[in-house]
Amino acid sequence: MWSQPKGKVVADEDKRGTPQFYEYWNQMDMVSWMGARITESADGHATVTFEPGAHHRGAGVGGRAVTGAVQAYIFDIVTGAAVASLAHGTRPQVTVTLDVTFEYPAYDAPLTFEAGVVSGGKQLVFVEGVCRDANGRATARCRAIYRRFEPRLP
Repeated sequence: MWSQPKGKVVADEDKRGTPQFYEYWNQMDMVSWMGARITESADGHATVTFEPGAHHRGAGVGGRAVTGAVQAYIFDIVTGAAVASLAHGTRPQVTVTLDVTFEYPAYDAPLTFEAGVVSGGKQLVFVEGVCRDANGRATARCRAIYRRFEPRLP
């Protein structure tokens, strides 16, 4: 769950869409370890930028393309950030399904992953995403379903 930075008191200020809101996820090992960076997360939309290293590549002609496993991992991050932004990160959520379709080898970095909530209710949320290379070409697309839960009581 997102929490306000220590030592800073802001009464009832809406943090959606600000770096303070998604910086929580950027500091998590699951995001920083991969080398991904959430650059936007607000109102059911999120964007992640990714500068792959040699250890992220190995697919496609000559092994230069970013592997599908790496792309799927980042799709899970960006779709999750889109869903989390709906409730300011205060509702626990889990990925139910994540389906990825690969359209073109992801050679040219940086890669930009975008995701947006397309529909949903109180518990289930449906999200779509796209990965684009540095030239703007779509390399992969995804569809995800998330289940959200009520916050736990302290």
